[in-house]
Order: sequence, then structure tokens, then C-alpha cells
Amino acid sequence: MRRGTVLTPRRGLQTGWGLTSAARLFTPVVLVVLAYERGGAGLLAGTSAALAVVGALMSAVVGRVGDRGHLGRVIRWIVGGSAAALALATLGAVAQWSVLVVLALGVISCGLLYVYRPLQAATLPWLVHTPRELAAANVASAAIESVASLVGPALAGAALLLLSPDEALAIGAACLGLALLPVSRIHLPAAYRHRRVEPARKRSYAAGLGVLARVVRAGGAPVLVFAQTFARGALTVLLVILVLDDLAVGDDVVGWLWAALGVGGLAGAALGVRVLHVSRLGRSFVTGVGLWGAGLGVLSIAGTPWLAGLAMVVIGIGNALEDASLFTLVARLAPRGMSAQALGAIEIVACAGMATGAALAPAVVGTVEVQTALLALGVALVVLGMLYLRSFRAVDRTAVQSQATTDLVADVVIFEPLPVVIVEHLASLLEPHEYAPGDVVMREGEDGDTVHIIGSGTARVTVHGAQRPELGPGDTFGEIALLRHSSRTATVTAEGDLTTYCLDREDFLTAIQGSSTSAEALADVRLARDASS
Repeated sequence: MRRGTVLTPRRGLQTGWGLTSAARLFTPVVLVVLAYERGGAGLLAGTSAALAVVGALMSAVVGRVGDRGHLGRVIRWIVGGSAAALALATLGAVAQWSVLVVLALGVISCGLLYVYRPLQAATLPWLVHTPRELAAANVASAAIESVASLVGPALAGAALLLLSPDEALAIGAACLGLALLPVSRIHLPAAYRHRRVEPARKRSYAAGLGVLARVVRAGGAPVLVFAQTFARGALTVLLVILVLDDLAVGDDVVGWLWAALGVGGLAGAALGVRVLHVSRLGRSFVTGVGLWGAGLGVLSIAGTPWLAGLAMVVIGIGNALEDASLFTLVARLAPRGMSAQALGAIEIVACAGMATGAALAPAVVGTVEVQTALLALGVALVVLGMLYLRSFRAVDRTAVQSQATTDLVADVVIFEPLPVVIVEHLASLLEPHEYAPGDVVMREGEDGDTVHIIGSGTARVTVHGAQRPELGPGDTFGEIALLRHSSRTATVTAEGDLTTYCLDREDFLTAIQGSSTSAEALADVRLARDASS
């Protein structure tokens, strides 16, 4: 019974993620079509820019509520609030309210949905038994989002084919209403009430921007991120104009084309499993930017929806390669303790790029044709990528990789569900340590900030003087202090010559859970297992 009780909330959380992700990707397609039909290119651009800015603001402001309040209740409130806002937007659209009010309600609804993902990451560790289950659940979440990137826009295309944009908003509201059912099943264990709440910390994202600028020479990372997201923001405007004015087809085609980008994203994710390695992350990132440029170039000459769809598939492949390689590259190269700020800086640059691109697109199409604007964007991305290719190659050359340590990390149970690019990333961070027979590797009661993976040899473990099972190659120890932010709970001594590889606290916690706020639940599981040994 206990296992079923734990798994039911997890399924509710994941089902809610699927429904809200579909709604989050469905609603903007309908909103931009509505904006263009009611207010032209200017209102379309304003709506696209607002979607980017409000989503970022909601994530930064509302998302922090989850750190202090009850995660289950916060998730229910954001889903309920998003559903209510979109239901009001639907009512207002049908009742011919001011289009600005309707669009504002729709934008607020979408912005709230951006908060679901970080709250989900903080909730999942409370709903699983082991770190391995947690990693598998996070992999499932990524798969659900990939499917939603196809289903949401495709559903928008179908809705716009059968309904007016005003009426189509009701389908998004219905998805969110359905999401309230599974998220109502999210009940956290009693231990959650006794969790230690970390004091609020101020993070310097200005420092993160500085780190991001230094990852590659001449600020290659933020420059290319801004350029690509500028193109994406402009594309949200230009694609609607291209479909409705130049191709002269139904507004449902806007949804189908964004769904084609989702198809490309799934293909790019599958391709990334094979081609993404730590030693070529930089080149993969530049390739992704180049595919964005190539796709925009094809889109500029597209005379039929089918050719436009092919262009969007190419863009989707590039988008998937770019995202996976960049986030891993920055996490690997950022100084200790600065990866969170650097990764946060990517979101800041991306938001600025999308908002700027969407805002300037109407002025561009007022000067040149849509096809010319798309071609110029595509050429600019390809040229920028070529200019920075040498710098990113230099970064790749510094990624010295040991297959032995990669295999070691891959065989650790905690890391088994992780994709190969993350395993390689962790392997590149390992620091080797050698111990002679009888050396104490860690002592009970001491502070600890590293986790050890045994490469060779064996180690003796004692807790309060009592013997515990011996550890050998592939075993890990030291994670309890990291998970609980506490002192060491055991003494580990080398029995013979012992080689271990260390990960620091931030790298380890990021790998197994992506959220330190609920790490204590995992520590309780490990301690209970040790106590029963």
C-alpha cells in the first residue's frame, strides 16, 4: 500500500505537467493569431514580446513562493489561476471585450504556467524512494515536454481549422481545467512539514552574465544566444504574417507549422543522444545556431505550407541541439558556485532576445518583405556562427575526456538513467584521490562537501563504531552530508590501496535532482537503508 500511495501523487504531478505543457504551447499560437486578426502586426508583436517577458517575471517572482510555502498547494494555485485567467479570456473574446483585456488575461495564464516546471522539480524528490527513481522521473518529465511541444501546437492547428481564435481559447482552458484533477492528488509525506527551509538568498545574475560572457572568447555564448532568441521572437510575428498574408492559407497552418518545430525538436533530441559529447559541445551549439539560420533561409523561399513545414523541422532540430549543448557547456565551464547564476543569465539573455525580436519585427516588415526579413535573419545567424566557430572549437579542445571515468560514472546506480552527455559532463568534473591502506578518507562528525565514487580498491565503513557493509569499485559514499547539508554520518577507511573520484556538492545535487530544497527526503531514504543493513 505504501508504494501505491507514493506513486499516485507522482503520476498526478507528471500528468499535470503534460496537460499544462500542452496548454502552455497551445495558447500562444491562438493568442498571436487573435492579436493579428484584431490589431494587426503591432498588436501581434506586443503580444509576442509580452509572452516572453511575463513568463520570465512569473518564473522569477511566483516561482520563489514554492521555496517558502507548501509545494502542492502552490502548484494547485498556479494551475487554477491559469485556468481561471484563460477561461475569462475566452469569455471576454466571445463577448467582444477589449482585445487588450483578452490578450492580457491570456498572457497572464501562459506566464503562470512557466512556474510549473521549477515547482515540479522541487516536488518530485518528495514523491520517490531512491535517487535512481528521481533521475528516471526527471527523464520522463523531459520526454513529456518533448511530446507536448508537438501536441500543443498541433492541437492549436486543429482548433483553428474548426473554430475561430476566440472559440479556440476554450480548448486551452479545458486542458487546464483537466489538469486540476491530477494535481489535486499531489499529497506530500509527513516529513515535508518538518523540512528545513533554507533562508532566502540573493543571487547576483549580473555576475552570472559576466561568467556567461567569459565561457567563450569575445562573449560568444551570450552573443549567439541573443541572436538566436532574437530570431525566435521575430519568427513568432513573421510566421503569422507569412501564413496569413503571403501564403494566403488558413490560420490553422500557424499551429501546424509550430507543431513541425516540435517534430524537429524530437528528432534533434534523438540525434543529440548520438552526437552530443563533452568534447564537441561547442561545435554542436554552433551547429544548432547554423541550423536555425538554414531553416529560416528555407522558410524565406517557402511557397507552400509543406516547404514551410520542412523549414520548421530543420529549425526544431537546431533548437534541440543548441539547448542541450549550451546548458551542459555552461554548467561544465562555469566556476564553482557560479553555474546557477550563469544558467540563469542564459534565461535573461534569451528573454531579452525574444522580446526585442518580437517588438522590432513589425518595423522590419514595414520596410522590407517578410521573406527578405527571414532571409536576413537566417544569413545573420549563419555568419555569426561561422565567426565564432573557431572560439567554440578551442573550448572543445580543452575538454580532455577519460573513457574510464565516463564508464565509472555510467555504472553508478544513481546516474544510470542520465543521458550520455550528462554522464560525460560529470566524468569531466571528477577529481581523483589516492589513499594508502589505513588512511581515513572521511571521519564521522566532520563537515563534508564532496561525494566519492570508488574507482579501485575497497573501503571499510563504521557508524558509531559499528561495522557496515564494505564498499568497492562503483560504490559511492559521502552523499548524506551533501543531501542533508550536515556533518559526515560514517567513517570510511581504506582497507588497501584505494582510488576515489570526487564530485563537489553543487555538481552532485544538480545531477541527481536539480533541486536542493527537498534533498532531505533522499537522505532519509539512504539513512534508513543503512540502518537496516
